[in-house]
Amino acid sequence: MMNSYIPPLPPPPPPPFERKPMSYGGKILLLGLQGALLMIGALSIWLMSYSREGRSREVAQQIVQDWGREVYVNGPVAVANRDSAECVRPEEFVCHAQVGTMSLHRNIYEAEVFNAGVSLSGSFCGDSLRALGDTVILKLSLAKKQIQRLSPLTVGDRKTEWSVAEDCLLARVSTAGMTARVGFSTDFDVRGSGGVYVKRVGIKSSVSIEGEASNPSFESLPDERNVWKNRFSASWQDSGLHSGSDSEYAGAEFLIGVDRYQKVSRSLKYAFIIIMLTYISVLLAEVVMKRTIPLLNYFLIGAALILFYSLLLAFSEHMSFGASYMIASFMTVALIAGYMWRMLVSWKVALVIGAILTGFYASCYIMLSLSTYALLLGSLILFAALAAMMYGSLHIRRH
Repeated sequence: MMNSYIPPLPPPPPPPFERKPMSYGGKILLLGLQGALLMIGALSIWLMSYSREGRSREVAQQIVQDWGREVYVNGPVAVANRDSAECVRPEEFVCHAQVGTMSLHRNIYEAEVFNAGVSLSGSFCGDSLRALGDTVILKLSLAKKQIQRLSPLTVGDRKTEWSVAEDCLLARVSTAGMTARVGFSTDFDVRGSGGVYVKRVGIKSSVSIEGEASNPSFESLPDERNVWKNRFSASWQDSGLHSGSDSEYAGAEFLIGVDRYQKVSRSLKYAFIIIMLTYISVLLAEVVMKRTIPLLNYFLIGAALILFYSLLLAFSEHMSFGASYMIASFMTVALIAGYMWRMLVSWKVALVIGAILTGFYASCYIMLSLSTYALLLGSLILFAALAAMMYGSLHIRRH
């Protein structure tokens, strides 16, 4: 009887490879590293904004150089000759300036400038003027290139034309027949940028400045001031307390405020927080939907959040910052919400993520607009966001 050969059974196939699911702690750690990596893109946008801001300042300086810088009004005072250090100050000095600001554009860049109408009046002591000689010179320090219109000087009942030098106006006046109190008046139009400053040269001085400006700042504390949305008024009253030194100027500085490049740079400070809060929101949606979202999808969502700042920078160079922010945020929210809808096949999740992102961007814009309360508001918003995330994270344990 032949022995039948029974071949050995083949070895069993190896068990299928089962990828161990990543823990939520490990995934959050990787998402944090991914967010830090995405900040390299935010840094490159910040460098781009910084470079274009520098170019904007160069162009603004060129515009200002052509138009005129700060306007300083000093005088009139009476002197025996132009270079005399000894002068006679007015007994009374009244100045009123009406200012209108505007923006000058060169390509996509702009600079803030102004036109101002200035009127001066007051009175001298006739005896003090006669003590200087038969004729005196009334000297008003004012840059020639900034004068747009100039009226004659009226002293008593006589009108005298100004002699215009590079840095001052001069008028020669005879002291013959002067009374004890000699009045004077003149007015002129000037243009400049930055601010208008008036020296309180009188023993008693009154200076008032008003006009159109959205963000004025005042030189020395005004006795009265009012600032509205796009208008302001301020006045200074002096009853001989000042000696007319160079530091005793009354004036208004016209601040441009936070320009578009500075606002883009400030908004970039919130980029990492928005990325991480968005990642946590998507992670909670992943847990609730029981659908694993690969890290690549998270990276694409983060890239869209970074691209928002590039869109904001590009749009802000051609329209107002508010409109630019609205368009860029709408595009980003629509892109990410649509991506979540296609990825999880749930329009409810897409709407929730879209609403969360809308809240993030709206809060960021409010903080950019309210610079004084930005820290307080930002802290409250982060506290509310953290509280919402903490309660939302309870779903992780349940699922």
